[in-house]
Amino acid sequence: MKEQFYQELLHLAPNAESARFLLAVSGGRDSVVLAHLFVNSGLYFDTAHCNFHLRGEESNKEMIFVQNLSFLTSQKVFVKEFDTISIQQNSGKSIEMVARELRYRWFEEIGENYDYIVTAHHANDNAETVLMNLLRGTGLRGMCGIPQKNGKIIRPLLRFNDSEVAEYVSEQGIDYCVDSSNLTDNFLRNKIRHHIIPELERINPNFIEIFSRNSQLFLQQTQFFDSHIQQYKSQLLKENEDRFTIEIDALKNIERLSLVLYEILNPFNFNADEIENMAKSIHSNSGKRFLSDTHILIKDRTHFIIEKKEIKKEESILIYSIEELEKYGFCVEKTSYSTNFKAVKDPKVIYVDAQKLTYPLTIRGWEKGDFFYPFGMKTKKKLSDFFTDLKIDILEKQKIRLLCTQNQIIWIIDYRADERFKVDTETKWYYKIARNSSQN
Repeated sequence: MKEQFYQELLHLAPNAESARFLLAVSGGRDSVVLAHLFVNSGLYFDTAHCNFHLRGEESNKEMIFVQNLSFLTSQKVFVKEFDTISIQQNSGKSIEMVARELRYRWFEEIGENYDYIVTAHHANDNAETVLMNLLRGTGLRGMCGIPQKNGKIIRPLLRFNDSEVAEYVSEQGIDYCVDSSNLTDNFLRNKIRHHIIPELERINPNFIEIFSRNSQLFLQQTQFFDSHIQQYKSQLLKENEDRFTIEIDALKNIERLSLVLYEILNPFNFNADEIENMAKSIHSNSGKRFLSDTHILIKDRTHFIIEKKEIKKEESILIYSIEELEKYGFCVEKTSYSTNFKAVKDPKVIYVDAQKLTYPLTIRGWEKGDFFYPFGMKTKKKLSDFFTDLKIDILEKQKIRLLCTQNQIIWIIDYRADERFKVDTETKWYYKIARNSSQN
């Protein structure tokens, strides 16, 4: 096994002779075998052990066992203890998921000084993982199982089955710890390990080997599939500052639209049912909304628009003096009128006759039925029509704020001032109100 192991390692880490490895060693059979193989191969490595304190004194004994492994004479042994149960409370995650996240987060932290982080997963672990994914519901990616290489993390034992690992232990006379939780059927993985896989091996003794080959085939198929999805994604999904858009016309001729949309929108946490409804909505009227835990998607006239959910709707703000505007991201200058007055044409700056303001002023969102007199015009216009003319989409409309006096609009902030409050020859004093550049 040593020679085969070394060849697998070279496949994953061609610079193995000079590389620095960090081995995840729990004290169980597989991880102890991994460390023993590294010693026998004369490679440079250190070890990392997590104590999750989930099995009382047994967890502490495993920690001490790893710290005192007889063949680890020149290696550093890093140990991290976690209060896993306290961390898991109110997380909404299983204890296994929390432990896994803690383990890999710590490995990444201490692994910065190493070329590779090595775990001891083998072929049976891979088969168990895929069967678990199938039982829970999975696509192609779940069928690929545990990757041999994922960034810095490598798994050189993944080509070896449980019997081969057991045989190496017997030949080398290696001691290891037995995790009592692995002996029960309390976990889905254990049920698969103790009952499902042995039954499948009775049907076909080469089940694990065939399963491993199939996982590699599924991986290649998934990579091929992903390359095509990436092409769709680069063509369809456009990012603009804090939002994403997808042109609806570009979706209308795509075969298996729901599948393509699922792959594009799944990272925004939309589920399959929501995405199926999105696909059906491309021929319907604008305004439909779809929510995930983190994002909102709105079907506008020409695009799907995706943004992060706003934490809360902004409240109306009362302004009792013009100087208070400066607390809300505006710059205010008061100037006496002269015949030399000349306004700068900038939608982020307005000039307002001071005598035409009645306090308190209000900063608020727009409402249905709102109208104003666009600067330079003598007739009023509904805000909804103004937004339509500018092709402002639904999500952007929700962010627009108005500066008002006695519920008359002074300024659609960042867009247009109102004609009724402009500076003219009868003005004595006027305010120049501008958006602070840091608020743009």
